[in-house]
Amino acid sequence: MEQSSDLVLRKALSTYAVLIFAILWIGFGVAYFGNSDWMDALWNWVQSLPLLVEIIVWILFLPITVALWIWESSWPILLRLLGFAGIIAWTVLAIYSFVQAWR
Repeated sequence: MEQSSDLVLRKALSTYAVLIFAILWIGFGVAYFGNSDWMDALWNWVQSLPLLVEIIVWILFLPITVALWIWESSWPILLRLLGFAGIIAWTVLAIYSFVQAWR
């Protein structure tokens, strides 16, 4: 019985994480194509948080905050694209893990 509840908990958390990050990535895409000033405003908001809260936000929303960091960087466009490709690959791996959890 213990293993069954553990499996249910892992599936629930995995589903929650995928849904939250899907919403966040959709929001990132809307901001990128709609009004990129929103991403600048979000980045400035994250950086204006008290340090402990900022660390928590970074941990909870790591792929999104890394994407914002890359967006705000002064890197050449090729490095930015490679960074975004890495984050996309990371997201795909997370989705793959999600699918495996439900098998």
